[in-house]
Order: sequence, then structure tokens, then C-alpha cells
Amino acid sequence: MILLTLLSFSCNHLEKKETDIWEPAVKNTEKVVVIYSTGWCYWCKVAKEFMKKNKINFIEKNYSSPKVKKKLAQFAKSVGFIEELESVPIFVIGKKIFVGYNPKQILCEIGREKCLDRLFTKWRTPLKQ
Repeated sequence: MILLTLLSFSCNHLEKKETDIWEPAVKNTEKVVVIYSTGWCYWCKVAKEFMKKNKINFIEKNYSSPKVKKKLAQFAKSVGFIEELESVPIFVIGKKIFVGYNPKQILCEIGREKCLDRLFTKWRTPLKQ
């Protein structure tokens, strides 16, 4: 009887606990991609299909929700992201935020491909301005 009581007590303490949205518990070592999308966004649908096809772990958030937008803005501020968050899809991978669909960047950030240096940015171009 005592053994049965101890066994049921220990099983109750092994229940799965919720994890933070930015660091979900995943069995493999890849980072989880959080995608902020809307129902009307074509590139959001393309990005989700790409991630399903490539078996990338992702969590989808509805960017149409004001609460979701506010939480993302708070997170962006906490990690020092200074660009606009007005376009979808938006990807959060680890503590990095990417606006717009770029499959190579997603694969790079989760560790499946080697990251390439960006040759052009809006701050650095080969032409003098």
C-alpha cells in the first residue's frame, strides 16, 4: 500500500511543465522558429509550407492580434531590434528577429546551412551615397 502511494505521488510530479514561448522544449538541438503571420499573407503561407516540407519546428502566432503585436514589440525592444515590425511574415529564431521570408536565412539560423555574409545592406553598399 505504501509503495503504491509513493508511486502515484512520484508520477504526479513528473508532469510536463509549460515552457517559455521563446525557448520551447524540443528533443533535437535545432532552434524553434516562431512565425508571426496573418491569414491574408501569401508569403506567410509559403513560409509555413516551406517549414513543414523541411520538417522545421515552428510555432505560429497571429500577427493580427493586438496582444501578440504588443508582446513582439516588447521582445524586439528587449533584444535591441530597431527596425519596423509592420510587414509579415516576421520570424523569431532564438533572440534574432527577421522581417520577410528568406528560406536560406531560416536554414542558416537553425543550423542546417552555413551562413553567408550579406554583401549589401541598407547601411553598406558598394556605391558612395
